[in-house]
Amino acid sequence: MKLTYLSVVATALVAATAALAQAPGAPSKKIEISATSTEAMSIIGTQYFIAGTLAKNCAATLGKPETYTKETQNQWIKRNQKFIDALTLYQGALFEGIEAKFGKEKLESEKVRVRQITINQGTAIVDQFMARGEKSTLCAKVDQGLNDGYFDITPKFPLYPEAMALVQATAP
Repeated sequence: MKLTYLSVVATALVAATAALAQAPGAPSKKIEISATSTEAMSIIGTQYFIAGTLAKNCAATLGKPETYTKETQNQWIKRNQKFIDALTLYQGALFEGIEAKFGKEKLESEKVRVRQITINQGTAIVDQFMARGEKSTLCAKVDQGLNDGYFDITPKFPLYPEAMALVQATAP
């Protein structure tokens, strides 16, 4: 995964972001709306989606209980809480600004669009990974990676600087 790849993904979000940057009804919070921060929001959301989808896709293959996916997602959230908090704060400010400038109907369509971008990109990444070999072997690696934090947003994550910038941009 490269920044240029996610730059393309975030392009759909940037149009609304650019309009909000100068909107008189911009969010009342002191969170600056920018293309860079919107891209970071997309990066964090997609990584969360990937972790959960991998767990869901591998649960049956690994013989895991029904609670495996939710427990795995909760563990991922705990380890990546500052990024989830930043995503939540930024997304709230972004959506507040969209509603203030364009109205509730546009807000609802933007929420659907943001969600669909995350789903599409996360699904493409998961599908690409799962096409690399035999499912039981890959799922064993997924389980190990989810338990060991391989899918976490850490300094080893290629887009860590972008994700960390959003944490800093949303800090009090």
